[in-house]
Amino acid sequence: MTLAETIIAAHSGLDEVTAGSLVTAKVDRIYLQDGNSPTISKLFDQHGFTSVFDPERIAVFFDHSVIAPDKHIANRLREAERFARKWGFETFRQGAGISHIVAVDLGWFVPGSLVVGTDSHTCTGGAMQCLALGMGASDVAAAMVTGEVWLRVPETVWLDLRGVPSRIARAKDVMLYVLARFGQDPFLYRSVEWCGDWPRSIGIDGAVTLANMGVEMGAKCVFLPPGNDRTVGMAPIVAPDPSDSRLLVLDIADLPPMIARPHSPLSSVPIDDVRGDKINYVFIGSCTNSRIEDLEDVVSVLRHEPVHPDVYCIITPGSLQVFLEASRRGLIDILMRAGAVVTPPGCSACLGTQGSIPASGDRVLSTMNRNFQGRMGNPDAHIQLASPLVAAHAAVRGEIPGSQELA
Repeated sequence: MTLAETIIAAHSGLDEVTAGSLVTAKVDRIYLQDGNSPTISKLFDQHGFTSVFDPERIAVFFDHSVIAPDKHIANRLREAERFARKWGFETFRQGAGISHIVAVDLGWFVPGSLVVGTDSHTCTGGAMQCLALGMGASDVAAAMVTGEVWLRVPETVWLDLRGVPSRIARAKDVMLYVLARFGQDPFLYRSVEWCGDWPRSIGIDGAVTLANMGVEMGAKCVFLPPGNDRTVGMAPIVAPDPSDSRLLVLDIADLPPMIARPHSPLSSVPIDDVRGDKINYVFIGSCTNSRIEDLEDVVSVLRHEPVHPDVYCIITPGSLQVFLEASRRGLIDILMRAGAVVTPPGCSACLGTQGSIPASGDRVLSTMNRNFQGRMGNPDAHIQLASPLVAAHAAVRGEIPGSQELA
């Protein structure tokens, strides 16, 4: 069986399952976020639920609106607080960080486990070979009560990467290249198993970036291979025969940094294609690129040059643990002295439910996972995606650099 099938079978009490089967599987952990906790609270009231399967395995995060921008969101946050308090769920208050990043920090994504979250980027857990599924409010409410989820076993595709990207490319660039090369069609509602020497060589921070954007691939779930500082408690899964149509091979040798043009992560081009494009807003953060490795890349640039006077640069660590470690290493001091605005841990500018919302006509370069029109709260802003290294260079230049400037 594939990795997804193995995990689902183990949680369904079955010896084996096959792609397309409809099964009911037990969950190991559930977490909610502040944006949809009030919706789940209403579902509990409507259906008269009086118990949950295990309150100690359910948590609520306040990450999407760390600093409430208006009374409406402030009121929803109070609803979420009352719901969490009533049921005794573990609560991560504003400033604790983004749910997926905190889950990584706390070791919740156990290899071979099944974790459900109310945010689509729960797939981040695939970095540790956890079957981590983002689901809607109704499905999660049912899972909270029963401890089970109903799902269709996904077909598996293998993504075999050959070669090593250029020295100035990062995991984000590889993901943007995959999206540009294949689009979403090969991955829709499928389990994607990354394989090859390069995916095995990267550390946890790079693996988190790749797993996090599994939903941008359209995948049901993703799995990074064990390696470096990542371990797995399951037997290796053998890739299919080279002639199998489910095996996708991609050469990433000497891959340059990539830029996703407005308004889709799939619209990626090599950095030199857009060299010199003006940028006046840089956002470095989100659950895709807000870990220590990402901040170190930014500091490698901003310790030598300040933020350009025409650029607003906002940097948001993904969790309190990341923030404190960055502070211990002196990174926060360097970033702020260079002219960046460092905010409390959380989702920050990623989705437009709090500051800082770009102005109409702003040309944004962001490290987040999506650049859909209006994603940051203003449909008249032009959002492009890049790695933290590229974003830092753009912040000090006021324009997208070329590959030669990064070398």
